[in-house]
Amino acid sequence: MVQQLTIDDIMSLRVRVLRQGTPATDAHYPEDGYPDVVHFGIVHSGEVIATSTWFTKECPEAPGVLAMQLKGMAVDTSLQSGGYGAQLIQVGVALAAERNADIVWARARDSALGFYEKCGFHTVGDGFIDEPTNMPHHIVVRQLSTTR
Repeated sequence: MVQQLTIDDIMSLRVRVLRQGTPATDAHYPEDGYPDVVHFGIVHSGEVIATSTWFTKECPEAPGVLAMQLKGMAVDTSLQSGGYGAQLIQVGVALAAERNADIVWARARDSALGFYEKCGFHTVGDGFIDEPTNMPHHIVVRQLSTTR
């Protein structure tokens, strides 16, 4: 079951999953200090097995649109493809809708684009190399509202 957690609760999983095989070792983000930040996670047998972080931030590919960004999406590597990431997306999208966001967006690793597409996101703009990880990324966007 998805629950709200603290940055301390999720950091170990973030580092283990998102920094594995990259030159980066730190998985703290400036946005972790945003006043509206929410860290969601799934805990099993006392261990955080999946996490995502959500906050209000304009999408560079959709200026002027009320948006929430998803960042730090991580599922324990032994449990990926088990539906945990989709559960986190579902709860985060509900939060974004509650906060009247028109879109949700993320800087997605190219290796995860298929996952995001299955969750209703589409790729926008050109690809880029993410500085901390040196991995190829694209911005992905999911439309929440067409009436605002």
